[in-house]
Amino acid sequence: MAGLGRVYVETLSTHANWRPQLEEILASSSSTARVALVGVGHPMRGDDYVGSFITKTLMRGIRVGSVMLFDAEDRIEFMVSKVAACNPKHVILIDACEMNRSPGEVALLPLAETEYPFFTTHGIPLKLLASKLIPNAETWILGIQPERMEFNGSLSPAVLAAANSVSNFIQSALKEREANA
Repeated sequence: MAGLGRVYVETLSTHANWRPQLEEILASSSSTARVALVGVGHPMRGDDYVGSFITKTLMRGIRVGSVMLFDAEDRIEFMVSKVAACNPKHVILIDACEMNRSPGEVALLPLAETEYPFFTTHGIPLKLLASKLIPNAETWILGIQPERMEFNGSLSPAVLAAANSVSNFIQSALKEREANA
């Protein structure tokens, strides 16, 4: 896993509660309070691809105007300006994150509570990008613990299961929200 940024969090109290927190954020979306889901990950680096995989899956299954989907792949630096132009209230970066957990574990954390060291898989740390380019949005990271990051690898079974779980959860939450609107 060389090169993968580590997420250090003072408290992982949000670790087990990602579903209710994510549901609350998605439910808060409206025409004046948009939510941007941004998938991040290199398509040729195994589990690093998980964020991009999730957004690609969602793009095939949902259409909700107040929740915007962006697939940054490994070019997050270029996608952030497009996200900022939409003036979202919440931005959720979906990415593989080293959290010293079991492969496939998911956590939803405020980006402000994370600390990226100098070396990450991204040219510029996500925290720095978000604070400089999307300062008015509440930015979150939906992190998935990777198992393997080698080139030409596919998603590991545990991370693929987590990706499908996250995708299904988001699709279900948005369909329910739309049905109740």
